[in-house]
Amino acid sequence: MKRVLAVLLTALIVLAAMPAFAVLPQATQARTTLLDLSNTTTAASSSAEGWSFAPRGYNNKPQLTLNSYGKANQHSAPIIVPKDTRIVVNGDCYIDNVYMGEAHPALSGSPDGYLIIDGSGTLNLYTESYHGCCLTLPNGGENVEAEFLYINDVTINCYGMERDMYNCALKLQPCIYSNHNIEIHNATINTHWGKFGIRVEGYTPIGGTSETNCNEILIDNSTVNIQNESDNGLWNYAYGLNITYGKIHITGNSNVTINAGSQSIYAYHSLTIDGGTVNILSTPVSTADIAALVYCKWLVLGQGLQSFYVSTTKYPLTKVLHCKQSGMSSLGSGLNMQIGTFSGGDFTPGEDPNNGDLPALYVTGGGTVMHTVRFYGYGDQLLSTVQVPHGGTATPPSVQQVVNNSNGTYLFYQWDRPLNNVTSNMDVHAEYVLIGDTSLNDVVQADDALLALRSSMGIDRLSDKMVFAGDIDRNGSLEASDALLILRYVMGIIDTLYIP
Repeated sequence: MKRVLAVLLTALIVLAAMPAFAVLPQATQARTTLLDLSNTTTAASSSAEGWSFAPRGYNNKPQLTLNSYGKANQHSAPIIVPKDTRIVVNGDCYIDNVYMGEAHPALSGSPDGYLIIDGSGTLNLYTESYHGCCLTLPNGGENVEAEFLYINDVTINCYGMERDMYNCALKLQPCIYSNHNIEIHNATINTHWGKFGIRVEGYTPIGGTSETNCNEILIDNSTVNIQNESDNGLWNYAYGLNITYGKIHITGNSNVTINAGSQSIYAYHSLTIDGGTVNILSTPVSTADIAALVYCKWLVLGQGLQSFYVSTTKYPLTKVLHCKQSGMSSLGSGLNMQIGTFSGGDFTPGEDPNNGDLPALYVTGGGTVMHTVRFYGYGDQLLSTVQVPHGGTATPPSVQQVVNNSNGTYLFYQWDRPLNNVTSNMDVHAEYVLIGDTSLNDVVQADDALLALRSSMGIDRLSDKMVFAGDIDRNGSLEASDALLILRYVMGIIDTLYIP
Protein backbone atom coordinates (compact mmCIF):
# COMPACT_ATOMS: atom_id res chain seq x y z
CA MET A 1 0.00 0.00 0.00
CA LYS A 2 2.76 2.47 0.96
CA ARG A 3 4.67 1.63 -2.21
CA VAL A 4 1.61 2.30 -4.38
CA LEU A 5 0.99 5.63 -2.68
CA ALA A 6 4.64 6.59 -3.02
CA VAL A 7 4.61 5.85 -6.75
CA LEU A 8 1.41 7.86 -7.17
CA LEU A 9 2.87 10.80 -5.23
CA THR A 10 6.03 10.78 -7.38
CA ALA A 11 3.92 10.78 -10.56
CA LEU A 12 1.86 13.68 -9.28
CA ILE A 13 4.99 15.71 -8.54
CA VAL A 14 6.33 15.07 -12.04
CA LEU A 15 3.03 16.03 -13.66
CA ALA A 16 2.76 19.18 -11.59
CA ALA A 17 6.22 20.25 -12.72
CA MET A 18 5.36 19.99 -16.42
CA PRO A 19 4.84 23.40 -18.10
CA ALA A 20 1.48 24.38 -19.58
CA PHE A 21 1.59 25.08 -23.30
CA ALA A 22 -0.38 28.13 -24.42
CA VAL A 23 -2.61 27.82 -27.47
CA LEU A 24 -2.10 30.80 -29.72
CA PRO A 25 -5.25 32.35 -31.18
CA GLN A 26 -5.77 31.82 -34.88
CA ALA A 27 -7.53 34.24 -37.22
CA THR A 28 -10.62 32.73 -38.81
CA GLN A 29 -11.34 32.64 -42.51
CA ALA A 30 -14.73 32.74 -44.22
CA ARG A 31 -16.41 29.49 -45.18
CA THR A 32 -18.00 29.58 -48.65
CA THR A 33 -19.88 26.26 -48.72
CA LEU A 34 -22.74 25.05 -46.57
CA LEU A 35 -21.65 23.60 -43.21
CA ASP A 36 -24.10 20.69 -43.08
CA LEU A 37 -23.71 18.75 -39.84
CA SER A 38 -27.23 17.34 -39.82
CA ASN A 39 -26.06 13.74 -40.35
CA THR A 40 -22.61 13.99 -38.79
CA THR A 41 -21.89 11.29 -36.21
CA THR A 42 -18.17 11.85 -35.62
CA ALA A 43 -16.28 14.81 -34.17
CA ALA A 44 -15.26 17.46 -36.68
CA SER A 45 -13.70 20.90 -36.54
CA SER A 46 -11.91 23.67 -38.37
CA SER A 47 -9.84 26.06 -36.31
CA ALA A 48 -9.24 28.12 -39.44
CA GLU A 49 -12.99 28.65 -39.90
CA GLY A 50 -13.72 28.91 -36.20
CA TRP A 51 -15.97 25.94 -35.41
CA SER A 52 -15.88 22.55 -33.72
CA PHE A 53 -18.55 19.85 -33.49
CA ALA A 54 -18.94 17.05 -30.95
CA PRO A 55 -21.77 14.54 -31.57
CA ARG A 56 -22.03 13.89 -27.81
CA GLY A 57 -20.65 17.14 -26.46
CA TYR A 58 -23.61 18.29 -24.32
CA ASN A 59 -25.55 15.88 -22.11
CA ASN A 60 -24.72 13.14 -24.60
CA LYS A 61 -26.23 15.26 -27.39
CA PRO A 62 -24.58 17.21 -30.25
CA GLN A 63 -22.77 20.48 -29.56
CA LEU A 64 -21.45 22.99 -32.09
CA THR A 65 -19.04 25.63 -30.79
CA LEU A 66 -18.54 28.78 -32.85
CA ASN A 67 -15.39 30.78 -32.13
CA SER A 68 -15.51 34.04 -34.12
CA TYR A 69 -17.02 32.19 -37.09
CA GLY A 70 -16.88 34.59 -40.07
CA LYS A 71 -15.96 38.25 -40.05
CA ALA A 72 -17.79 41.56 -40.27
CA ASN A 73 -16.54 42.09 -43.82
CA GLN A 74 -16.36 38.42 -44.82
CA HIS A 75 -19.42 36.47 -43.67
CA SER A 76 -19.29 32.69 -43.51
CA ALA A 77 -21.73 30.26 -45.13
CA PRO A 78 -24.95 28.91 -43.51
CA ILE A 79 -25.02 26.07 -40.99
CA ILE A 80 -27.39 23.13 -40.46
CA VAL A 81 -27.10 21.16 -37.21
CA PRO A 82 -28.72 17.86 -36.11
CA LYS A 83 -31.78 17.73 -33.90
CA ASP A 84 -31.25 18.26 -30.17
CA THR A 85 -28.15 20.40 -30.72
CA ARG A 86 -26.63 23.02 -28.47
CA ILE A 87 -24.75 25.86 -30.21
CA VAL A 88 -22.23 27.78 -28.09
CA VAL A 89 -21.41 31.22 -29.47
CA ASN A 90 -18.05 32.77 -28.56
CA GLY A 91 -16.85 36.09 -29.93
CA ASP A 92 -18.48 37.87 -32.88
CA CYS A 93 -19.84 35.43 -35.48
CA TYR A 94 -21.22 36.30 -38.94
CA ILE A 95 -23.36 34.00 -41.10
CA ASP A 96 -24.85 34.91 -44.50
CA ASN A 97 -26.98 32.88 -46.93
CA VAL A 98 -25.47 34.70 -49.93
CA TYR A 99 -23.45 31.55 -50.69
CA MET A 100 -26.65 29.48 -50.92
CA GLY A 101 -29.29 31.85 -52.25
CA GLU A 102 -32.93 30.94 -52.76
CA ALA A 103 -34.79 30.38 -49.47
CA HIS A 104 -31.96 28.90 -47.42
CA PRO A 105 -31.82 29.94 -43.75
CA ALA A 106 -28.59 31.31 -42.31
CA LEU A 107 -28.68 29.01 -39.27
CA SER A 108 -30.99 26.01 -39.01
CA GLY A 109 -31.74 23.20 -36.61
CA SER A 110 -33.30 19.92 -37.74
CA PRO A 111 -36.92 18.73 -37.43
CA ASP A 112 -38.26 16.66 -34.54
CA GLY A 113 -35.89 18.04 -31.92
CA TYR A 114 -34.73 21.11 -30.06
CA LEU A 115 -32.11 23.79 -30.71
CA ILE A 116 -30.28 25.55 -27.85
CA ILE A 117 -28.20 28.67 -28.49
CA ASP A 118 -26.13 30.12 -25.68
CA GLY A 119 -22.70 31.49 -24.88
CA SER A 120 -21.16 34.90 -24.30
CA GLY A 121 -20.76 36.02 -27.91
CA THR A 122 -22.76 37.76 -30.62
CA LEU A 123 -24.42 35.98 -33.53
CA ASN A 124 -24.99 38.13 -36.64
CA LEU A 125 -27.30 36.52 -39.23
CA TYR A 126 -27.97 37.90 -42.72
CA THR A 127 -30.54 36.98 -45.38
CA GLU A 128 -30.75 40.44 -46.95
CA SER A 129 -30.16 39.42 -50.57
CA TYR A 130 -32.30 36.28 -50.63
CA HIS A 131 -35.44 34.87 -49.04
CA GLY A 132 -35.04 32.72 -45.98
CA CYS A 133 -35.08 32.81 -42.17
CA CYS A 134 -32.10 34.09 -40.28
CA LEU A 135 -32.60 31.47 -37.53
CA THR A 136 -35.04 28.59 -37.84
CA LEU A 137 -36.12 25.36 -36.21
CA PRO A 138 -38.02 23.73 -39.11
CA ASN A 139 -41.40 22.03 -39.03
CA GLY A 140 -41.25 18.55 -37.60
CA GLY A 141 -43.59 16.13 -35.87
CA GLU A 142 -46.11 16.87 -33.15
CA ASN A 143 -43.89 16.01 -30.18
CA VAL A 144 -44.24 19.49 -28.75
CA GLU A 145 -42.32 18.73 -25.56
CA ALA A 146 -39.21 17.83 -27.56
CA GLU A 147 -39.38 20.60 -30.17
CA PHE A 148 -38.36 24.04 -29.01
CA LEU A 149 -35.90 26.86 -29.67
CA TYR A 150 -34.08 27.96 -26.49
CA ILE A 151 -31.94 31.12 -26.55
CA ASN A 152 -29.90 32.01 -23.47
CA ASP A 153 -27.37 34.77 -22.67
CA VAL A 154 -26.24 35.48 -26.24
CA THR A 155 -26.81 38.51 -28.45
CA ILE A 156 -28.44 37.76 -31.82
CA ASN A 157 -28.70 40.33 -34.61
CA CYS A 158 -30.93 39.34 -37.54
CA TYR A 159 -30.97 41.20 -40.85
CA GLY A 160 -33.86 39.91 -42.97
CA MET A 161 -34.56 40.68 -46.60
CA GLU A 162 -35.35 44.29 -47.51
CA ARG A 163 -38.53 44.70 -49.55
CA ASP A 164 -41.09 47.23 -50.58
CA MET A 165 -44.76 47.22 -49.67
CA TYR A 166 -46.02 44.62 -52.15
CA ASN A 167 -43.03 42.99 -53.84
CA CYS A 168 -43.13 39.34 -52.67
CA ALA A 169 -44.23 40.59 -49.28
CA LEU A 170 -46.26 37.51 -48.41
CA LYS A 171 -43.39 35.15 -49.28
CA LEU A 172 -40.78 36.65 -47.01
CA GLN A 173 -39.65 34.68 -44.00
CA PRO A 174 -39.41 35.43 -40.27
CA CYS A 175 -36.10 36.56 -38.82
CA ILE A 176 -36.47 33.93 -36.05
CA TYR A 177 -38.82 30.95 -36.41
CA SER A 178 -39.77 27.79 -34.54
CA ASN A 179 -42.65 25.49 -35.34
CA HIS A 180 -43.34 25.06 -31.63
CA ASN A 181 -42.02 26.91 -28.56
CA ILE A 182 -39.45 29.70 -28.35
CA GLU A 183 -37.83 30.65 -25.03
CA ILE A 184 -35.52 33.66 -24.72
CA HIS A 185 -33.65 34.07 -21.42
CA ASN A 186 -31.14 36.74 -20.42
CA ALA A 187 -30.47 37.49 -24.08
CA THR A 188 -30.50 40.42 -26.50
CA ILE A 189 -32.38 40.01 -29.79
CA ASN A 190 -32.39 42.63 -32.55
CA THR A 191 -34.31 41.99 -35.79
CA HIS A 192 -34.34 44.20 -38.88
CA TRP A 193 -36.65 43.86 -41.90
CA GLY A 194 -38.17 40.48 -42.73
CA LYS A 195 -41.89 39.66 -42.69
CA PHE A 196 -41.86 38.72 -38.98
CA GLY A 197 -39.50 39.54 -36.16
CA ILE A 198 -40.10 36.38 -34.08
CA ARG A 199 -42.67 33.80 -35.13
CA VAL A 200 -44.02 30.48 -33.85
CA GLU A 201 -46.56 28.44 -35.80
CA GLY A 202 -47.80 26.54 -32.74
CA TYR A 203 -49.90 23.42 -32.60
CA THR A 204 -53.19 24.42 -30.92
CA PRO A 205 -55.75 24.39 -33.77
CA ILE A 206 -57.91 27.38 -34.51
CA GLY A 207 -60.97 27.08 -32.29
CA GLY A 208 -59.01 25.24 -29.60
CA THR A 209 -59.49 26.31 -26.01
CA SER A 210 -56.45 24.82 -24.24
CA GLU A 211 -54.64 27.79 -22.71
CA THR A 212 -52.44 25.53 -20.55
CA ASN A 213 -51.07 23.19 -23.19
CA CYS A 214 -50.67 25.48 -26.18
CA ASN A 215 -47.27 26.59 -27.49
CA GLU A 216 -45.62 29.76 -26.24
CA ILE A 217 -43.19 32.56 -26.99
CA LEU A 218 -41.51 33.30 -23.66
CA ILE A 219 -39.32 36.39 -23.25
CA ASP A 220 -37.62 36.33 -19.85
CA ASN A 221 -35.23 38.97 -18.54
CA SER A 222 -34.23 39.85 -22.12
CA THR A 223 -34.03 42.79 -24.48
CA VAL A 224 -35.94 42.33 -27.74
CA ASN A 225 -35.84 45.08 -30.35
CA ILE A 226 -37.91 44.41 -33.48
CA GLN A 227 -37.44 46.95 -36.28
CA ASN A 228 -39.21 45.30 -39.19
CA GLU A 229 -39.43 48.35 -41.39
CA SER A 230 -37.87 48.59 -44.84
CA ASP A 231 -35.62 51.41 -45.98
CA ASN A 232 -38.42 53.15 -47.86
CA GLY A 233 -40.58 53.32 -44.74
CA LEU A 234 -43.39 51.04 -45.99
CA TRP A 235 -44.31 48.59 -43.24
CA ASN A 236 -47.33 46.79 -44.60
CA TYR A 237 -47.28 43.06 -43.78
CA ALA A 238 -44.38 43.58 -41.36
CA TYR A 239 -45.17 41.80 -38.09
CA GLY A 240 -43.43 41.76 -34.70
CA LEU A 241 -44.09 38.91 -32.22
CA ASN A 242 -46.42 36.35 -33.77
CA ILE A 243 -47.70 32.97 -32.57
CA THR A 244 -50.51 31.63 -34.71
CA TYR A 245 -51.83 28.95 -32.36
CA GLY A 246 -50.41 29.80 -28.94
CA LYS A 247 -49.67 32.42 -26.28
CA ILE A 248 -47.02 35.04 -25.49
CA HIS A 249 -45.48 35.68 -22.08
CA ILE A 250 -43.12 38.59 -21.32
CA THR A 251 -41.63 38.53 -17.83
CA GLY A 252 -38.67 39.50 -15.64
CA ASN A 253 -36.75 42.67 -16.37
CA SER A 254 -37.42 42.41 -20.10
CA ASN A 255 -37.42 45.35 -22.47
CA VAL A 256 -39.40 44.80 -25.68
CA THR A 257 -39.62 47.44 -28.40
CA ILE A 258 -41.55 46.81 -31.62
CA ASN A 259 -41.62 49.06 -34.68
CA ALA A 260 -43.36 46.92 -37.26
CA GLY A 261 -46.76 47.14 -38.91
CA SER A 262 -50.24 45.74 -38.84
CA GLN A 263 -49.57 43.07 -36.19
CA SER A 264 -46.96 44.23 -33.73
CA ILE A 265 -48.05 41.43 -31.35
CA TYR A 266 -50.34 38.56 -32.34
CA ALA A 267 -51.24 35.70 -29.98
CA TYR A 268 -54.15 33.37 -30.67
CA HIS A 269 -54.42 32.75 -26.93
CA SER A 270 -53.31 35.06 -24.12
CA LEU A 271 -50.76 37.85 -24.04
CA THR A 272 -49.27 38.07 -20.53
CA ILE A 273 -46.89 40.86 -19.52
CA ASP A 274 -45.90 40.57 -15.88
CA GLY A 275 -42.42 42.06 -15.97
CA GLY A 276 -40.36 44.73 -17.70
CA THR A 277 -41.41 47.21 -20.39
CA VAL A 278 -43.19 46.81 -23.73
CA ASN A 279 -43.29 49.70 -26.20
CA ILE A 280 -45.13 49.43 -29.53
CA LEU A 281 -44.41 52.37 -31.81
CA SER A 282 -45.67 51.06 -35.15
CA THR A 283 -47.08 52.82 -38.20
CA PRO A 284 -49.10 50.53 -40.48
CA VAL A 285 -49.61 51.62 -44.06
CA SER A 286 -53.39 51.72 -43.92
CA THR A 287 -56.39 50.97 -41.72
CA ALA A 288 -57.24 48.12 -44.09
CA ASP A 289 -54.47 45.91 -42.71
CA ILE A 290 -55.66 42.57 -41.48
CA ALA A 291 -55.42 42.81 -37.68
CA ALA A 292 -54.94 45.15 -34.75
CA LEU A 293 -51.54 46.24 -33.51
CA VAL A 294 -52.07 44.02 -30.45
CA TYR A 295 -54.30 41.02 -31.12
CA CYS A 296 -54.93 38.29 -28.55
CA LYS A 297 -57.62 36.27 -26.85
CA TRP A 298 -57.15 38.24 -23.65
CA LEU A 299 -54.51 40.53 -22.14
CA VAL A 300 -53.00 39.94 -18.69
CA LEU A 301 -50.91 42.73 -17.16
CA GLY A 302 -49.24 41.48 -13.98
CA GLN A 303 -47.79 43.23 -10.96
CA GLY A 304 -44.20 43.09 -12.16
CA LEU A 305 -45.01 45.24 -15.19
CA GLN A 306 -43.02 48.46 -15.42
CA SER A 307 -44.78 49.97 -18.46
CA PHE A 308 -46.88 48.97 -21.48
CA TYR A 309 -47.35 51.54 -24.23
CA VAL A 310 -49.07 51.15 -27.61
CA SER A 311 -49.33 54.00 -30.11
CA THR A 312 -49.99 54.39 -33.83
CA THR A 313 -50.54 57.18 -36.31
CA LYS A 314 -52.92 55.30 -38.61
CA TYR A 315 -55.36 53.00 -36.84
CA PRO A 316 -58.69 53.93 -35.26
CA LEU A 317 -59.11 53.17 -31.56
CA THR A 318 -60.65 49.78 -32.24
CA LYS A 319 -57.48 48.58 -33.99
CA VAL A 320 -54.96 49.56 -31.33
CA LEU A 321 -55.89 46.55 -29.14
CA HIS A 322 -58.28 43.73 -29.98
CA CYS A 323 -59.04 41.06 -27.35
CA LYS A 324 -61.32 38.58 -29.06
CA GLN A 325 -62.77 37.19 -25.82
CA SER A 326 -64.36 40.05 -23.94
CA GLY A 327 -64.38 40.30 -20.16
CA MET A 328 -61.36 37.99 -19.70
CA SER A 329 -58.47 40.46 -19.47
CA SER A 330 -56.94 41.51 -16.16
CA LEU A 331 -55.02 44.44 -14.69
CA GLY A 332 -52.67 43.63 -11.82
CA SER A 333 -53.03 45.30 -8.46
CA GLY A 334 -51.02 48.51 -8.18
CA LEU A 335 -50.81 49.17 -11.93
CA ASN A 336 -51.88 52.57 -13.21
CA MET A 337 -53.87 53.37 -16.35
CA GLN A 338 -52.25 56.50 -17.76
CA ILE A 339 -54.10 56.48 -21.10
CA GLY A 340 -57.13 54.32 -21.77
CA THR A 341 -59.49 52.58 -19.35
CA PHE A 342 -60.00 49.14 -17.82
CA SER A 343 -63.33 47.87 -16.53
CA GLY A 344 -65.22 44.60 -16.52
CA GLY A 345 -62.24 42.62 -17.81
CA ASP A 346 -61.73 44.84 -20.86
CA PHE A 347 -59.18 47.45 -21.90
CA THR A 348 -60.27 50.42 -24.00
CA PRO A 349 -57.57 52.57 -25.65
CA GLY A 350 -57.82 56.33 -25.36
CA GLU A 351 -56.55 59.48 -26.98
CA ASP A 352 -52.95 60.43 -26.15
CA PRO A 353 -52.90 64.13 -25.20
CA ASN A 354 -49.11 64.26 -25.34
CA ASN A 355 -48.62 62.80 -28.79
CA GLY A 356 -50.94 64.59 -31.18
CA ASP A 357 -54.13 62.95 -29.88
CA LEU A 358 -53.11 59.56 -31.24
CA PRO A 359 -54.97 56.39 -30.20
CA ALA A 360 -52.95 54.76 -27.44
CA LEU A 361 -52.90 52.47 -24.43
CA TYR A 362 -50.48 53.28 -21.63
CA VAL A 363 -50.16 51.37 -18.34
CA THR A 364 -47.42 51.94 -15.79
CA GLY A 365 -46.21 49.72 -12.97
CA GLY A 366 -46.25 50.25 -9.27
CA GLY A 367 -46.91 46.81 -7.87
CA THR A 368 -44.60 44.11 -6.58
CA VAL A 369 -41.82 43.10 -8.97
CA MET A 370 -41.76 39.33 -9.43
CA HIS A 371 -38.83 37.23 -10.61
CA THR A 372 -38.87 33.84 -12.35
CA VAL A 373 -36.69 31.14 -10.78
CA ARG A 374 -36.22 27.84 -12.63
CA PHE A 375 -34.89 24.78 -10.83
CA TYR A 376 -32.99 22.14 -12.81
CA GLY A 377 -32.12 18.70 -11.50
CA TYR A 378 -29.69 16.03 -12.64
CA GLY A 379 -28.93 16.22 -16.35
CA ASP A 380 -30.36 19.76 -16.51
CA GLN A 381 -33.92 18.43 -16.31
CA LEU A 382 -36.36 21.24 -15.50
CA LEU A 383 -37.99 20.42 -12.16
CA SER A 384 -40.09 23.49 -11.43
CA THR A 385 -40.62 27.18 -12.16
CA VAL A 386 -41.57 29.56 -9.35
CA GLN A 387 -42.38 33.26 -9.11
CA VAL A 388 -40.58 35.03 -6.27
CA PRO A 389 -41.16 38.63 -5.11
CA HIS A 390 -38.17 40.96 -5.33
CA GLY A 391 -35.90 40.30 -2.35
CA GLY A 392 -37.75 37.12 -1.41
CA THR A 393 -36.58 33.53 -1.03
CA ALA A 394 -37.18 30.80 -3.62
CA THR A 395 -38.50 27.49 -2.34
CA PRO A 396 -36.75 24.58 -4.11
CA PRO A 397 -38.55 21.43 -5.26
CA SER A 398 -37.70 17.95 -4.08
CA VAL A 399 -34.68 16.60 -5.93
CA GLN A 400 -33.29 13.15 -6.68
CA GLN A 401 -30.67 12.49 -3.99
CA VAL A 402 -28.84 9.52 -5.50
CA VAL A 403 -28.09 8.94 -9.21
CA ASN A 404 -26.20 6.01 -10.71
CA ASN A 405 -24.55 5.98 -14.12
CA SER A 406 -21.56 4.37 -15.83
CA ASN A 407 -19.09 6.54 -13.87
CA GLY A 408 -20.43 5.50 -10.48
CA THR A 409 -22.83 6.91 -7.89
CA TYR A 410 -23.60 10.62 -7.64
CA LEU A 411 -25.04 12.33 -4.56
CA PHE A 412 -26.91 15.62 -4.51
CA TYR A 413 -24.61 18.23 -2.93
CA GLN A 414 -26.38 21.59 -3.07
CA TRP A 415 -28.10 24.14 -5.30
CA ASP A 416 -25.54 26.15 -7.24
CA ARG A 417 -26.94 29.59 -6.29
CA PRO A 418 -28.23 31.16 -3.07
CA LEU A 419 -32.02 31.03 -2.88
CA ASN A 420 -32.51 34.03 -0.61
CA ASN A 421 -32.65 37.73 -1.58
CA VAL A 422 -33.76 37.05 -5.17
CA THR A 423 -33.31 40.26 -7.18
CA SER A 424 -33.48 38.97 -10.77
CA ASN A 425 -34.66 36.04 -12.85
CA MET A 426 -32.32 33.11 -12.49
CA ASP A 427 -31.74 29.46 -13.30
CA VAL A 428 -30.73 27.26 -10.36
CA HIS A 429 -29.04 23.92 -11.00
CA ALA A 430 -28.61 20.96 -8.68
CA GLU A 431 -24.95 20.13 -8.04
CA TYR A 432 -24.05 16.44 -7.85
CA VAL A 433 -20.81 14.91 -6.66
CA LEU A 434 -19.39 11.56 -7.74
CA ILE A 435 -18.64 9.50 -4.61
CA GLY A 436 -14.89 8.97 -4.27
CA ASP A 437 -13.98 11.77 -6.71
CA THR A 438 -12.06 14.00 -4.28
CA SER A 439 -10.35 15.83 -7.16
CA LEU A 440 -13.79 16.64 -8.68
CA ASN A 441 -12.81 15.67 -12.23
CA ASP A 442 -15.80 13.34 -12.70
CA VAL A 443 -13.84 10.09 -12.54
CA VAL A 444 -12.59 8.04 -9.57
CA GLN A 445 -8.84 7.33 -9.81
CA ALA A 446 -5.97 6.34 -7.56
CA ASP A 447 -4.99 9.98 -7.04
CA ASP A 448 -8.38 10.53 -5.37
CA ALA A 449 -7.37 8.00 -2.72
CA LEU A 450 -4.02 9.77 -2.32
CA LEU A 451 -5.75 13.14 -1.97
CA ALA A 452 -8.10 11.75 0.68
CA LEU A 453 -5.16 10.24 2.60
CA ARG A 454 -3.16 13.48 2.51
CA SER A 455 -6.21 15.35 3.78
CA SER A 456 -6.70 12.89 6.64
CA MET A 457 -3.01 13.40 7.59
CA GLY A 458 -3.39 17.20 7.57
CA ILE A 459 -1.02 17.65 4.58
CA ASP A 460 -3.66 19.04 2.18
CA ARG A 461 -6.68 21.12 3.00
CA LEU A 462 -9.62 20.27 0.75
CA SER A 463 -12.78 22.23 0.01
CA ASP A 464 -16.06 21.21 1.60
CA LYS A 465 -17.21 19.81 -1.75
CA MET A 466 -14.07 17.67 -2.09
CA VAL A 467 -14.53 16.37 1.44
CA PHE A 468 -18.16 15.56 0.65
CA ALA A 469 -17.00 13.50 -2.35
CA GLY A 470 -14.38 11.56 -0.45
CA ASP A 471 -16.34 10.95 2.75
CA ILE A 472 -17.37 7.39 1.92
CA ASP A 473 -18.81 6.51 5.33
CA ARG A 474 -20.70 9.88 5.42
CA ASN A 475 -19.46 10.85 8.89
CA GLY A 476 -18.53 14.39 7.85
CA SER A 477 -14.73 14.04 7.61
CA LEU A 478 -12.01 12.43 5.53
CA GLU A 479 -10.13 9.59 7.17
CA ALA A 480 -7.57 6.98 6.18
CA SER A 481 -10.40 4.43 5.99
CA ASP A 482 -12.09 6.53 3.30
CA ALA A 483 -8.85 6.65 1.28
CA LEU A 484 -8.51 2.87 1.58
CA LEU A 485 -12.06 2.28 0.34
CA ILE A 486 -11.46 4.54 -2.69
CA LEU A 487 -8.22 2.68 -3.51
CA ARG A 488 -9.92 -0.73 -3.16
CA TYR A 489 -12.65 0.51 -5.52
CA VAL A 490 -10.11 1.69 -8.11
CA MET A 491 -8.31 -1.67 -7.92
CA GLY A 492 -11.59 -3.53 -8.48
CA ILE A 493 -11.65 -5.20 -5.08
CA ILE A 494 -15.04 -3.65 -4.28
CA ASP A 495 -17.64 -2.68 -6.86
CA THR A 496 -19.35 0.29 -5.19
CA LEU A 497 -18.55 3.19 -2.89
CA TYR A 498 -22.15 3.96 -2.04
CA ILE A 499 -23.11 3.13 1.53
CA PRO A 500 -26.84 3.87 2.01
